[in-house]
Amino acid sequence: MKIMKNVSTVLLLSIVVLSVNGNAQDLPKGAISQINTGYGPIKAIAYSRSTNQLAVAVNKIIQIYDASTYKEKIHLTGHTDAILALAFSPNGKLLVSGGSDKTVRLWETETGKLRRTREEHTAPVNTVAFSLNGNRFWSASSKDCTIRSWFPHDGGRASSRSNSRTDVTYITIATSYKGETVAKVFNSIPNQCIIEISGNHWRFVSGHTDSINVLTLYEGGKNVATGSKDKTIQLWNIADRENPFYTLIGHTSAITAVDFSSNGKLLASGSSDNTVRLWDVAAGKHLHTFIGHTGQIGAVTFLGDKALSKTAFAKDKTIASGCSDGMVIIWNVDNISH
Repeated sequence: MKIMKNVSTVLLLSIVVLSVNGNAQDLPKGAISQINTGYGPIKAIAYSRSTNQLAVAVNKIIQIYDASTYKEKIHLTGHTDAILALAFSPNGKLLVSGGSDKTVRLWETETGKLRRTREEHTAPVNTVAFSLNGNRFWSASSKDCTIRSWFPHDGGRASSRSNSRTDVTYITIATSYKGETVAKVFNSIPNQCIIEISGNHWRFVSGHTDSINVLTLYEGGKNVATGSKDKTIQLWNIADRENPFYTLIGHTSAITAVDFSSNGKLLASGSSDNTVRLWDVAAGKHLHTFIGHTGQIGAVTFLGDKALSKTAFAKDKTIASGCSDGMVIIWNVDNISH
């Protein structure tokens, strides 16, 4: 009886472990895990290299997971409408969020405490970014054409400065983790992209046949990837502002998310065609299509190659993607990229 009891206990524990991320047989091909958030569409995902944590914006809430075990650590509530953007501070101790409720919120990730809420924006906040020293963060709204900068450690208060232009639509604000570059990116007219990097303007006519949805930077803004409603991705280098060095074709619907790997050799993209694609940047070559989501991809981010080298998780090169069905899938790209 004692032996049978121990066997039963082991079986029960096995069932519990499998139920966290789903039965391994149910995982899509190429996936190593999945998280069913259960709260609705995912619009943003952020990864902290310093703390190896994954933040997922699901409808009006934020869930922070251990990126090695995929177990939820903190559950943040406060936004009154969908959260559209997330960014960790460099040390991972703070998280900034922006949402359709027009607010910017600053959270302490260890305690889940809401440090402060700012309500200066007059339209949904669709992008946020932290500086590399953690002393400033930015928020922007494409609809009110405003970028604001905030100082979270200024005497415990959040000061703000605004930069508003009525002739542009802001796409994103980005900081390159390989260099101190801060970029403000916007469309001034259809198909024309302007990048303001550390006070300098890099202007190029994108060649996209529809508006740009998303953009990501690499290595101090020298390389740029733009994703458009026209279903294509264009790769740019500052050495040639006249033409993209590659146009990536393959998605069958609008591009909704893009991210460079930390070495700049790979690009991940998500689309409203429900797929995630992996690209070789140097060759402009499609490497793989990940199929398994049942809705529009809302966010993609590389994980494993940005993680701390001492963690077991860093042994795998992985991508996290989230979609409108509330599912986060962790994909293994290690074998594909070699």
